Amino acid sequence: MPTIEISRRDLQKLVRKKLDVKEAASYIKAEIEVDEKNKDLLHVELKDINRPDLWSVEGIARELKYKFGFKINYDIIKAKRESVVKVKNKVKKVRPLIACAIVKNLKLTEEAIKQIIQLQEKLCESFGLKRKEAALGIYDFDKIKWPIIYTSYKPESIKFVPIGSTQKLNLREILKKHEKGQQYGNLISEYREWPILIDSAKNVLSMPPIINSDYSGRITGKTKNLFIEVTGFSDRFVLLVLNIMVAALAERGGRVEKVRIKQRFKKRETPDLTQSEFKIKTEEINEILGLNLDLQKITTLLNKSGLSIKKKDKKEITILIPVWRQDIMDVRDVAEDIAIVYGYNKFKPEMPHIYSLGIINKKNLLARKIKDILVGLESQEIATFIFTNKELLFKKMKQKAKEIIEIKNPISSHYTCLRNWVLPSILEWLSINKNARYPQKLFEISKTISVENNKAVEKEKLCYVISNTKVDFTDIRQVLDWLLTSLNLKYELEPTKHETFIEGRSGKIKIKKEIIEGRKIKHEIYDIGIIGEIKPNILDKFNLMMPTVAFEIDLENIYPK
Repeated sequence: MPTIEISRRDLQKLVRKKLDVKEAASYIKAEIEVDEKNKDLLHVELKDINRPDLWSVEGIARELKYKFGFKINYDIIKAKRESVVKVKNKVKKVRPLIACAIVKNLKLTEEAIKQIIQLQEKLCESFGLKRKEAALGIYDFDKIKWPIIYTSYKPESIKFVPIGSTQKLNLREILKKHEKGQQYGNLISEYREWPILIDSAKNVLSMPPIINSDYSGRITGKTKNLFIEVTGFSDRFVLLVLNIMVAALAERGGRVEKVRIKQRFKKRETPDLTQSEFKIKTEEINEILGLNLDLQKITTLLNKSGLSIKKKDKKEITILIPVWRQDIMDVRDVAEDIAIVYGYNKFKPEMPHIYSLGIINKKNLLARKIKDILVGLESQEIATFIFTNKELLFKKMKQKAKEIIEIKNPISSHYTCLRNWVLPSILEWLSINKNARYPQKLFEISKTISVENNKAVEKEKLCYVISNTKVDFTDIRQVLDWLLTSLNLKYELEPTKHETFIEGRSGKIKIKKEIIEGRKIKHEIYDIGIIGEIKPNILDKFNLMMPTVAFEIDLENIYPK
């Protein structure tokens, strides 16, 4: 969960009201702890990862002001004639999108600068997926000669002094010598030319998404006017990050101006703070919350949630959603906002009128038995997300792409679909924990979703993985043999070719089951999974140095019907 540090004094100054920490925490879905040594310092752990607009003191202040009945409106000035960023077409291959803004008349205290930097880091690292989807740069506006050019240069063809250095370095030297270049260089290193923002006086502003220049990218208490840019690949990320930062600076009293973005025949002005419309039914809100709120009460609660009303009648309300709110996708999201303002402590609990006794079904009993067997083999159970992405499922595993269930509007490029097998997720888990003690023996029993005959089919699968300095097919075969024997299942292995496993060291897992039909007993063979040693080139894609073996089986053919 995102955790930030804020000043109580700074927060109260922005809200213009003394605050009770517990009350504030309930409004923003967070836990707030007062620092033991510095009572002004608050550690805020936010429970909602879908609210990046709350990852700064300014966002929290805005949310609290809504709850206390303040009206908030940020004015935005049209772009001036000279405020232009020209985008060269050749940068399209590397990092195609840029959105910009100007914020003037700021009074930047030490605490304000600290919060701006903290928000910038959180947005780029967490929401922007370590700058891959969104990288944000902030500059001293008064040092820039307009117009600005967003283009690309060959790594040795241009030099500038990056922040944190005292000497001019070319782009390749920055990737090799500078801390940020080493950290994020993989985002651009494969291209022939790398992105550069440069002004009309040939002063380099930055090399997105790596580092700003020391000339214009250093912000101090004397800085009054800021230029902000965000680069990436999708407006969904780029525009939201820009809007959140602009709104935070507007909360500090900054005056927001638009910037013209020109690329060949395309023109647009950013930022755009136009609110989107969303319709809700009063009956549905009451049904979700179990309340009987009238139209006036719902309207008041919506306004205190920061969701203003465009038009309303007894049955339906059209609300306006601020551009920094990317979490509202359904009427239930609106109902949750209403519940927070209404107060969860005001909801009256009701005892259910249904009497029933619960028992563990046969499938869960067998799954528990499987877990006990594998834990007895000194294995660790893990739990990974059913959400994943096609690159992980297919490209990294050398698999041909299959039809799967994809998300229409994914929030993150890392979670764009539902997985149809578990092994890729465990290999990703291993890559994150590759510095842990070996051997690593891992297993997971989890749901998967595959597409069969144009229908989504849910299956529960078991994946078991061993990674160690010396591990081979025999080791994983022994685990499989012990497991299936303990479950009184007869099985056999059939040699097979599989893109993920080494040829000659992999096989299909088949079990023989007795089917009783009347007085006759039939034996049926079920193909339940795959076992083998994973190819070294696939391990390389996960930065895994140790040999790794695995099996994955479909438990639906093992579970009792």
